[in-house]
Amino acid sequence: MPDRDPLVTAALAAHADGRFAEALSLLKQLFAEEACATVSGRSRLFITMFGWQMLVAAYPPARAALQTLREAQIRQLLAGDLFFGPPGEPIFDEGRTRQTTRFAIVVDINRMIDEPASTATLFQRLDADQPALAETYAGAALPALVATGRFALADRYRGAPLRYLDAINFDARTMPLYPGAHEAPRLAASLSGLVGEVAIGMAVLEGLGRAAEARQLRAALLDGLQHDALRDLAARELAASGTITRTLVEHQMARDS
Repeated sequence: MPDRDPLVTAALAAHADGRFAEALSLLKQLFAEEACATVSGRSRLFITMFGWQMLVAAYPPARAALQTLREAQIRQLLAGDLFFGPPGEPIFDEGRTRQTTRFAIVVDINRMIDEPASTATLFQRLDADQPALAETYAGAALPALVATGRFALADRYRGAPLRYLDAINFDARTMPLYPGAHEAPRLAASLSGLVGEVAIGMAVLEGLGRAAEARQLRAALLDGLQHDALRDLAARELAASGTITRTLVEHQMARDS
């Protein structure tokens, strides 16, 4: 577990004590170790990036270090080394192959430091030089394309935003929106994904000057959801991104109390 990892514990403790330079050094070491690890890396990589994100707000050199790390990931990706970890080595986490892409790490870093243009520029290059790879990464790149106004490019890669609508209506007949303790919120997660794709589609259409189509897409989503609770939550999520997650957390806190 990450909280029992001595290096993770040391990094988080250094941050908490205000020893930011030491914390950054330890996070760099953690990331370097994960780049060479062949077992159980996913949770450790997650906590490493989470700790780095917290450090960015308090210690500006942490941001610069992330930018340097990002550029290294981009160079390796463009050189054909697509997956994080030792080349040619299968990486396992809890018995399953872990295939974290370098593109996903780049996207995560750019989200942490609010530099969507880096993601969008990388994706634009892949679109020009390696369209099959761009197709694979399009879902992760779409928010950055929208954020940087590359609406025509985003329009080419966005899928049919309502393609999972029927499946969600079906699942809603048997799955609770707010599950009990120790149950995954599968229906809410599916709804969040659906609404996210619709939001991307609306933003793209509006950016292309097709506002009427964007309104029609919103109406199609809300009219197509057959359950009032899902429809209400979807409308609120479209109005304020993050509403579904926040509502789930509030429900869990109320249930636990």
